[in-house]
Amino acid sequence: MSLGGTISLLANWLEGQGAPLPVLGYSQGARVGLLLALDHPELVSELILVSGSPGIRGRAVRARRREADDTTATRIEAGDLDEFLDGWLTQPLTSNAAVSPEAAAKDRAVRSENTPSGLAAALRGLGQGALPFVGDRLQDLPMRLLTIAGARDLKYRALAMEMAAAAPHGSFVIFDSAGHNVVLEQPQALGGAVAEFLAGAPDD
Repeated sequence: MSLGGTISLLANWLEGQGAPLPVLGYSQGARVGLLLALDHPELVSELILVSGSPGIRGRAVRARRREADDTTATRIEAGDLDEFLDGWLTQPLTSNAAVSPEAAAKDRAVRSENTPSGLAAALRGLGQGALPFVGDRLQDLPMRLLTIAGARDLKYRALAMEMAAAAPHGSFVIFDSAGHNVVLEQPQALGGAVAEFLAGAPDD
């Protein structure tokens, strides 16, 4: 699963759906969505990034993260998926402890549909260490940008504000009672913010 291949697949899909269309991505999906919008701006009418990042600045830091991601990917391939999820869902950034037991169970069930090989490939090909830093290209985004983050997620809250400020048509929303997983923790508020943003799109 390479970045170039993923971007090409998404671009082809958007073209088949009558692009330009709004694009929304969460976390890793937000990074991919940002790169898609930069490479194919003609296909993206509005861009919404939830708990997103423009990548890791600095080659050395990126290289260390890539090595760490590869180590994690190897561990996933060699181990048990449930064992990996036990650890993943208790980390501060990826924990689902802030939601109801029912929502947490549904979240885990969806994640359990993945395969170890698929997760490992996604981490190696689309992880933080594999993607380029594009924070210096945000001013090239021609479409309206909305960045969203949870207030308890200090790192990504700051990134949301920085990316919105750097883009020509950027704005941001911060949810006070959410962490990194805004999608799971504040689904109704997220849906409302997205709907309001899209409703405010200028007429053609």
